[in-house]
Amino acid sequence: MGFKFEDISKSRVWLFSILLGLLITLFAVWDALKYAGKNRNIEKIDIAILPDSGIFFLNEQDIFNIVNRTYGNPQGKAASQVSLTKLETTLKSMPYIQSSQVYISLDGVMKIQIVQRKPIVRVTNIAGETYFLDTAGYKIPYRGNHAPDVLPATGNITEKLAESAKAKLSSLKTLLKLARYIDANPLWNAQFEQCHVDNSGDLILVPRVGRHSIVLGDAENLPEKFANLRQFYEKGLRNTGWDKYHTISLKYRGQIVGVKSVNITEQKK
Repeated sequence: MGFKFEDISKSRVWLFSILLGLLITLFAVWDALKYAGKNRNIEKIDIAILPDSGIFFLNEQDIFNIVNRTYGNPQGKAASQVSLTKLETTLKSMPYIQSSQVYISLDGVMKIQIVQRKPIVRVTNIAGETYFLDTAGYKIPYRGNHAPDVLPATGNITEKLAESAKAKLSSLKTLLKLARYIDANPLWNAQFEQCHVDNSGDLILVPRVGRHSIVLGDAENLPEKFANLRQFYEKGLRNTGWDKYHTISLKYRGQIVGVKSVNITEQKK
């Protein structure tokens, strides 16, 4: 005995009918959930600030204040009265926030999750204005209530906070390139306490250990320059001590130039 064509056709029709029924049921349930979702009340607000690393430009109260200014207190309101897209856009427009996500759960909780920008350098320009740069070069205003422990940069930096959302001038981009390199290397990130930009535009690093400064010049060939510096530390300063040199210059490719420190007696001679 074999299958008849009529039996196969009936099986296909039967299977198609079941699938169609499931699809109709799915759409009906989805519409019901959407209707219930739009008409449910917001019972509470749950705010999460990431990354949880201790670097906070904003706290939960700041975020709640933004929500309150946008809608008033949304608790007790129907979900349909709150535009989640508008709230996300408002949050993303803040210079401290990299991204945001807002949604309302089935139990009526408004979930707000934001990701803060990660500062890697604190800039003080020639006008005395202070702001941060994140890894993408976006400017972050200095609030004063909390200063993240990142590399400070001072000196001949002319770009102001209000000039643009991101680093615009080549001098600030050069500083950002150096800050990215140092931030990505735990050894160098722990080694330097300051970066200074002199009147010639040269980048000068001040280490935490020793009384010398390191002249990098520009931010080109950084892997080579820092490899040379590491060799100089390990081979050149191991026996002589950290305070033998006043300046270590890595400005010129393939060269390490050390200027020895001079004490008062030697200066008189």
